[in-house]
Amino acid sequence: MDNYRIAVATADGSKVDQHFGSASRIVIYRTDGKTCVVEKEYSFDGGGKCTGDHADALARIEAVSQCRYIIAARVGSRIQKYFEANKQKYFEMPGHDTEFIIEKMTKYIQTKIALGAKDY
Repeated sequence: MDNYRIAVATADGSKVDQHFGSASRIVIYRTDGKTCVVEKEYSFDGGGKCTGDHADALARIEAVSQCRYIIAARVGSRIQKYFEANKQKYFEMPGHDTEFIIEKMTKYIQTKIALGAKDY
């Protein structure tokens, strides 16, 4: 069975509280639709405060290049277009509990797999 990756922009791992383009930390989770584990964590210098100038967003985009889903407090319009062009789905979920979101995303993927959906 395939594995799917979910990226979460979070300062401390407990809440979705970072804008994607300026995130100080991105945690990558891997799920098969049944279980979910942390695969990798990335830390970025100067992150955490969104100025609208995403000159250093490329490192974050590269970090999530293998992720099917990206979850952040906010995703800027230029980065949204990049994700859409690369068939990556993004969700803006400011302030939500990371564990709750990962649990729901794992169930979502499990349901899509069970239904035989191709675009999940």
